[in-house]
Amino acid sequence: MISKMFVLCGEIASGKSSYTKIAASNGYICVNDDDIVSLVHGSNYQFYDKSLKILYKSIENTLVSMSLALGRSIIIDRGLNVSLQGRKRWLALAKSFDAIIEAIVFPRSGVEEHALRRMNSDSRGHDYDYWLKVAAHHDKIYVNPSVEEGFAAVYNITYQEILDGKII
Repeated sequence: MISKMFVLCGEIASGKSSYTKIAASNGYICVNDDDIVSLVHGSNYQFYDKSLKILYKSIENTLVSMSLALGRSIIIDRGLNVSLQGRKRWLALAKSFDAIIEAIVFPRSGVEEHALRRMNSDSRGHDYDYWLKVAAHHDKIYVNPSVEEGFAAVYNITYQEILDGKII
């Protein structure tokens, strides 16, 4: 059985984590960088430590590699999947395991709306201005994923499809 990797591409509070929860209930292995930070720090994301970034990434890489080696389908939910650079690692890992890799693109709204949604759903101890800066940064580096980039397919999903529990 060939493994499949789905890379979720969307700005903060665009529905990626909601989609991931639905996918997990359908047997997908889900990797979320925020959850890894919380795992390392006793369920407290606020203890994120930039000097531990290599540890966080090594946990991600191990989880993804083992899942693909076991023939499992995996979903990658990371905020920086919005950029070409942020997706390079996933494309390389999928290729190294001969896995099919596809992108799922989430709806984009204005930076203010994304920041407000993040504040209202899970502020993680940060204020609106913090999330506004994060949303503005993601918006600035956003590049739509493409087949030319290395994905076997690119799908767009709507908010309604996420609410309906659609899994691509």
